[in-house]
Amino acid sequence: MLIDPVKEMKRLIEFDTVSSPPRKMPSSDCPTYIVKKLENLGFMAELLENEGVYTAFGRKGQGDFKILFLAHFDVVPVGDKWKSDPFRLKVEGDRMYGRGAADDKGAVLTLFLLAEMLQSADPGCCVMIAATGDEEIGGSRGAGFLVEHLRKQGLYPDYLVVCDGVDQQIIHRRRNILPTSIKFKQSIERIRGTEETIRFETETFLTDSRHSAYMRPGVDRHAMLAASKYLDLNPLVKVKNIQGAFIKSNVVPDWVELDLVHPDESATEIEFDKNLTGVMQSLLAISQAAFPTFHSDRGKIVSPNLISLEDGLWTLYCDIRAMTNDSEAVEEFIHEAVDEGVELFSLKTERGAGFVKSDPDCKLIRAAKWALKKENIPILLFEGFGASDSRFFAGSRTQLFDFGPQGANIHGPNEWVSLSSIQQNAKFFHTLIDVLVRNPKGL
Repeated sequence: MLIDPVKEMKRLIEFDTVSSPPRKMPSSDCPTYIVKKLENLGFMAELLENEGVYTAFGRKGQGDFKILFLAHFDVVPVGDKWKSDPFRLKVEGDRMYGRGAADDKGAVLTLFLLAEMLQSADPGCCVMIAATGDEEIGGSRGAGFLVEHLRKQGLYPDYLVVCDGVDQQIIHRRRNILPTSIKFKQSIERIRGTEETIRFETETFLTDSRHSAYMRPGVDRHAMLAASKYLDLNPLVKVKNIQGAFIKSNVVPDWVELDLVHPDESATEIEFDKNLTGVMQSLLAISQAAFPTFHSDRGKIVSPNLISLEDGLWTLYCDIRAMTNDSEAVEEFIHEAVDEGVELFSLKTERGAGFVKSDPDCKLIRAAKWALKKENIPILLFEGFGASDSRFFAGSRTQLFDFGPQGANIHGPNEWVSLSSIQQNAKFFHTLIDVLVRNPKGL
């Protein structure tokens, strides 16, 4: 059986696996397909389910160690500015376009190709392949559940390769995600003035990605922070309302619009929202909150990505990325950054699953360097921008890194992945297993 990678990618892209609770969660269709594919390739495979989240899991072989290759099949909502149907594969040369192509269905295809390479031979160890269905919304019911499942089954991995990276880099560090929600009541007051609506747009340097973890302060422009900057330069202006392209907790809105009131004693009275004005004025200070954290090459990110009003209560969500697990300190410093005139209903920072900090000289990464060299792939060690399911294994005895194919526009329009890099990665993973099994001198 020879896998046609373009045909398989077409099928994977066609599965609508958007994670957008509470409105939508991936069904069992895609993971069932993955399970059947693994079974056809000689793996013992099963479909796991936890609180409505599905995980495809398969294993083959036994030996001195266990290695897990972990991907995810869920994707973020589509958004605007696509040049083609995001759920229909478009191929242009080496590039394959579609929602989830790079994040992370290209990795699922890589693991199909790896499984095919292992089909006719004993790998000499226990090789496990899994794909989860909730990585894009935190991962606790997918990878978090898988951790406990593997422990109970005596299958907890010695080595882990999370196939959710970019540009064929060994990603050995990742920041923690500390989700922060700021709630405040609508506070309507009146002022004489004139109305104006101004749009602010997000601009990212050399990419269409809207993943908030990829934002670089001082280089990229966040629409919400640009709006806050406008209010900083015009401190007498009041905010009546806000609307925008709000999609998801870790997706930066393409645009936001502020309905503003410019004070003018000669004009008629107009309503505005005092607390909304204060919070929007505070966003720049919130984004610079000085909470303690270990060094990160990617910096500390406080990204205000969502805001909504329900029953007179505003909720502002900030996607925070930092090398710390101290949610209490983050919460304290965010609270200090909010304007004193704002009456908050609540401010809550969650601890997150933790940050990843793997030793670049561990056996797994040394073996990966050997395998990359053999497959003529450049050896690149980096800290990743976003988080991944690797954080659920961080702090355990498992040696791990993240690794993914060449691609771009993750979480943005016209997402694409390189077919040749998918094929290279499958060979790299196969060689990595061989190096670990042979355990050559100096490894």
